Amino acid sequence: MNQRNTERGATNGLTAPANLLKTKLRRGNWLSLGAGLLATLLLLFALPALHAQTTAQISGIVTDNTGAVIPGANVALVNEATQDTRVVKSNGEGLYSFPALLPSSYTIKVSAKGFEPKTLTGLVLHAGDERSVPAFALAIGSETQTVTVEAAGEMIPQDNGARSDVLSSKDIENLALEGRDTTELLKVLPGATTMSGGLTQNNPTFSDLSISANESAIGNGININGVPNRGGTALLSDGVSVLDPGDMASSIGIINPEMTAEVSVQTSNFGAYVQNGPVVVSAISKSGTSHLHGTAYFVARNDVLNANGWQQNHQGVPKAGAHYYYPGGNVGGPIPFTHKKAFIWGGYERFLQNPGNGNILESYIPTPEMMKGDFSTDNADNNVLCPNGFSSTAQGNWCNNLAGTVLPDGTAITPGPGTTGSIIPSQYIDPGAAALASFWPKANANPATTAGGYNYYAPVVAPNDGWVYRIRMDYNLNDNNKFYVSYQQAYSSTLAQGNGAHIYWTPGNSIPAPGGG
Repeated sequence: MNQRNTERGATNGLTAPANLLKTKLRRGNWLSLGAGLLATLLLLFALPALHAQTTAQISGIVTDNTGAVIPGANVALVNEATQDTRVVKSNGEGLYSFPALLPSSYTIKVSAKGFEPKTLTGLVLHAGDERSVPAFALAIGSETQTVTVEAAGEMIPQDNGARSDVLSSKDIENLALEGRDTTELLKVLPGATTMSGGLTQNNPTFSDLSISANESAIGNGININGVPNRGGTALLSDGVSVLDPGDMASSIGIINPEMTAEVSVQTSNFGAYVQNGPVVVSAISKSGTSHLHGTAYFVARNDVLNANGWQQNHQGVPKAGAHYYYPGGNVGGPIPFTHKKAFIWGGYERFLQNPGNGNILESYIPTPEMMKGDFSTDNADNNVLCPNGFSSTAQGNWCNNLAGTVLPDGTAITPGPGTTGSIIPSQYIDPGAAALASFWPKANANPATTAGGYNYYAPVVAPNDGWVYRIRMDYNLNDNNKFYVSYQQAYSSTLAQGNGAHIYWTPGNSIPAPGGG
C-alpha cells in the first residue's frame, strides 16, 4: 500500500542562520554582514568554475516587422521565481545573449525607442540548455503599449545537437517512486535499462525499497545508453560529482525527491565543455524564491493490507509489520533586509524504514554428528541433510565430497555407511573452529520439505533509519555576478547493510552473530 499525506502552507518560521542574520541586522551590525559576504565571495572565487551542466544560456535577435535589425534595444530577463532581473542591449547586429543562467522559468522584455515593447513569458530553461529565442519583431508604435506572448512550454529549440532528457519538478512530484531516490525515476527514460543481479538472476542489483543516505540507482542497477555499469555515468548534484571512485563509482549522497528541482540527462553529442561522460546525470536542488513558502509532508507505505508471505506461513512465522515512513519539511524565501538579493532554502527528511520479514535468511547448519566429525551416510540426521551423501554428485557445498581427504596419521576419509572411515577423530578438529561452531544456532527447518534443502530459516529484521538535510543559498551580487552554495549531510544506520552479523555486505548464507550485530 502506498499512501502519501501532504500538507502545504506558508510558514513564518526561519532557520537558525536566518534568525541570526535577522538579529545582527536589527543591531545594525552591517560591518559583520559585509565581512561575512566578503568571505563567502572569496571562497566562491577560490572554487573551480561551475560545470556547464548547472547553468543554461539563451540568445536571440531583435528586429522590426520588416526583418531589419534593431541595435541598442533594451532586453531585460526576469527570473519568474526570484524576480531577479538582468538587462543587456542588442549589439549592432541586433543580437543579445544571456549566459550562465540558473534553471528556472524566465520572462524576456524587449523595448526600443519608437517601437511597441514586447514580452515573452514562461520560457523554461533546464541545466545545460542552449536555446535560441525566435526573433523579437517589434512593431512601430507607442512605447506604453506592450505585446505579451507566452512561450509554448519548452518548444524553443536547442542550439546544439546534444541528446538530453529532463525530469522536471512536476515529473518528480507526480511519477511513482518506490523509495526516496530520485534517480530511480530515470528508468522511464529512453535507453535506460535495469541490470539484473547476474546471469542466473532476474532481480535487479539495486532496490529502492529501503534506501540509505549514500545510495543511488546510478552505477547500481540502472544503465543508460549502453554505457558501462560502473563509471560510465556521471552523477552531479549542483555541479559536484557525488560518485566515489574508490567504492566502484557508488554514490556518496542521495538525490532526495523533495529537495530536487530537476534532473537532466545528457547522453550524446554534447559539447567539449562538458567535463564528464559519456552519460551525465545532473541534479539541481531547490532554491529560495521571492516569497517565503514552506512545505510539511509525510510519505508512508506499510504492509497493513498485505498478506503474510508463503515462506513465513510455511515456517509458522507471523507477519512482522513492514513500514516505510518519511516525515519531512522545507522552507525557503528571501533573506530579510537583503533587498531580495539573497535567498535561502532548507529541507529535512527523516528515514524510518523497517522491511519486516522481507529479509529472509536461509542457510545450512551442520548436524550434531557432523559437529563431532561423524560424516557417515547412514546416520539419520546426516541422511536428511545430505540425502546424496558426501560425494561429487551431492547438492550444494554443505555436502562437499570428503573422499580422498587424508589425515595427518595417513588415514583416508571415505564417507559412506557405517562409521569406518567416516569419522574425523576429535584430535584433528581445530579447537578454534569448534569454538566458533558452538555459537551456531540449531537447525529449525526440515530440509526434506524446505525448498532448496535448507535446514535453517530466520526472518532478519534490519531497520534502516536515518536523516538527510540540505541547505542552499543564492546571492545575486549584480547583473553579471551571481553565486550559490549548497550543502547536504545525511546519516543512515549500517544495520540494514547486513543481516546483523556484517556491515556493508553480507556473504551468502551467513547467519547472524549471537546477540545481534
